Amino acid sequence: MKNNFQFIFSIVCFLFIFSSFANSSEKNIQMIIMDQSPYGFKTQDGKETGVLYDILTQIIKTSNMHNSINIVPIKRLLVILKKNPKVCTIVADTPDIQEFDLIEPIDFLLAAGIFPGMGIKVDNYASLKNKVIAVPLGIVFEKKFHNDNTLNKVRPPHYSNAIKMLKRGRVDAVAGAFPALRYIAKKEGMNLKSLNKPLILAQTQAYLVCTTDLDKSNRDKLKKAVIELKSNGTIKEILFEYFGI
Repeated sequence: MKNNFQFIFSIVCFLFIFSSFANSSEKNIQMIIMDQSPYGFKTQDGKETGVLYDILTQIIKTSNMHNSINIVPIKRLLVILKKNPKVCTIVADTPDIQEFDLIEPIDFLLAAGIFPGMGIKVDNYASLKNKVIAVPLGIVFEKKFHNDNTLNKVRPPHYSNAIKMLKRGRVDAVAGAFPALRYIAKKEGMNLKSLNKPLILAQTQAYLVCTTDLDKSNRDKLKKAVIELKSNGTIKEILFEYFGI
């Protein structure tokens, strides 16, 4: 009887230690989302939300992890990814993230490029000459455009600032991801039907991305969660809520 008790006690201790280790492993993972409306932002009453924030929240919940999410400026997001061993986020598949582990696509295809104002035509890349283009800080979707110093670019801090500049006629166009730009333009009361056709420069898939030091167990849980959320339509519902797509 005594031996049975010791055996059961040993099993309980092992399970407790294993559970504590697993929880500790989970909590050591940083979950971050870029501070850029509509991806991650605070509402007027201080609530944290956003399309990528909401999707990552569901990923954490479905994977039975217990991490909180921090909304950080996009430049700081890249610094955190490069300097910390265990970090996850949701971002577009751009050259900046190729060194990290693209866990699973979330089935959100981002068309990006130049969104022109009323009466402004941008039929091709050459037509960008002599245009004033607002490029929000940290936004990189296509290397040629990003490195082209012959273009007249201004650097507002956020998409929302860029759209306000476009609305007031201070710039001819805004660069960035079209779903986000349309979302903010609509919030600003702009008539999207009156704006000209955008120039697509890149199309990229959004991924759950983690640093390569993430342990296999947590990586597998996160990947499985994304696949489940795609399969049951949860991610599609969140995308529709924000973008109608």
